[in-house]
Amino acid sequence: MNASQIIVSGYTREPYGGGPGVGRFSLEPDGTVGRQLAVGGAVNPSFIAPGGGALLAVEELPEGRIAALDPETLELRGRVASGGADPCHLALIGPDVWAANYSSGTASVTPLAAVLGSTTPEPPELLSHPGTGPVADRQGGSHAHQVTATPWGTVLVSDLGADRVDEYSAASRVRLGSAELPPGTGPRHVAIAGEFLLVAGELDGHLHVLRRADVDPGGADPHDGAGRFWKWLLRVPLSAGPDGGTAGSAPSHIQLSGDGTRLYAAVRGADTVVVLDVSGLDAGRPPAVLRRVPCGGRWPRHFALGNNRLYVANQRSNTVAVFALDGDGLPGAEPVQTVGFGSPTCIVLA
Repeated sequence: MNASQIIVSGYTREPYGGGPGVGRFSLEPDGTVGRQLAVGGAVNPSFIAPGGGALLAVEELPEGRIAALDPETLELRGRVASGGADPCHLALIGPDVWAANYSSGTASVTPLAAVLGSTTPEPPELLSHPGTGPVADRQGGSHAHQVTATPWGTVLVSDLGADRVDEYSAASRVRLGSAELPPGTGPRHVAIAGEFLLVAGELDGHLHVLRRADVDPGGADPHDGAGRFWKWLLRVPLSAGPDGGTAGSAPSHIQLSGDGTRLYAAVRGADTVVVLDVSGLDAGRPPAVLRRVPCGGRWPRHFALGNNRLYVANQRSNTVAVFALDGDGLPGAEPVQTVGFGSPTCIVLA
């Protein structure tokens, strides 16, 4: 992807941070960050995504909200309730905005028109499948962390608290099944690689690999995701300490390269970015670490890929680190640029 602008969101309220909310910057021809073009007033925007001619943002608050900003000026165009507490992710899927309410453990579905203010707001549709896990201080209940559309017409909802990735029909909202992860995984973000599901375990520090398998393909509607289930295959550590363990590491965002052969992962605690070769999944080869570099700051919460660059949002150092990628898509040992931004949480290239 060749982008000309970068949009960064960040926390605006303590205890998470005190940044400006959302900022839009130009990108120089070499991919480095240029001057600031606009700043917006969203409150605690922990995740942003373009959609419907707007910039959509979740406002991570006890009474969560979804905001729509003008993509140029970043001025507020609309705002509705997310239907739960502390939303941390959203995506425009068809005509609807799906959001993950972390503390409430629910996914919400709101028509985009309502978010933009062109129709009368109504309470969002809430989806939940409560569960728990063995990590007492983090898994006392469900914690929805991400909503992801699949190519076959379903939506995956990562549940960090219940060690599941639930799969819903995008059309009917019916839960079709779940990808079950080992106890204590804490699934946060996912990436879809063909028939494979790659899951970042925030609590166990591993990348998990699952594969779709047929249950009863004869009577299933392939467009609804029915007749399939996810089979867990293996896991590989995303961070390794001196003893080979992953203690203290908390993977956050993962993303595939454009050709699907590389997986990039940000690991908080260890404060690294890891690149793995995932080209051999169909042949039964597990992901293999190609490079692991310091993230250029502290607590890498999110990143974006484009312009042969890797842009990392380092929340606790209040910086965005820019890395050059070589011909194999691997980042250099140190960033080529570091830009100050308050408590960055998410990066979008445009």
